[in-house]
Amino acid sequence: MSYTVKSHLLQHDGKTCEFVQTPNGGRPLKPLYLIIHYTAGTTAKSAVNWFKRPEAKASAHLVIDLDGGVTQMMPFNRVCWHAGRSELNGIVGYNNYSIGIEIVNAGLLTKSADGKWRTWYGNVIPDKDVVIATHKHGGNPSGWHIFTAAQIDAVTEIGVALNQTYKFIDVLGHEDVSRGRKIDPGPAFPLPSVRSKILGRGEGQG
Repeated sequence: MSYTVKSHLLQHDGKTCEFVQTPNGGRPLKPLYLIIHYTAGTTAKSAVNWFKRPEAKASAHLVIDLDGGVTQMMPFNRVCWHAGRSELNGIVGYNNYSIGIEIVNAGLLTKSADGKWRTWYGNVIPDKDVVIATHKHGGNPSGWHIFTAAQIDAVTEIGVALNQTYKFIDVLGHEDVSRGRKIDPGPAFPLPSVRSKILGRGEGQG
């Protein structure tokens, strides 16, 4: 396996991955869960730069670029502010119990009058990079930005390495722990399959 964890830092082929420290978080953490997010943007640079700013009041342990490249922003044994107001199965405040992965992805899209799919800030997403789907928590079918194969592979492989170190109880979406407030990673991300692979379960046991 190409990814490993050493001293709470991610390594790829024996070399420590790029690390950019975020100021947002830092209290001790014993991870029990892995939570998957999308950035709602289209570049890793913008996500990393935002998480570097104290005024963001948000952060993540990892940012996964479109090509599968990884930037770590906090050691895995330190809290990041990625889940916000969150509650599931009697646990409140998932920042205190989880590692957060942000995947570069525009998320939910809207179709403009010219027939093009656009991000919330107006950028056009080509039709080939859009899937029409309904969110698992309901609503109408809409356009969602497709995750790249490189991103899905990276999240899966990194998740396996993290699980070997921290023995997760579960792998969840932000949409699961902040239902009604967040919709990421949404229906374009194959969370059941990725969860099964990370936790070492059969495909039908996700």
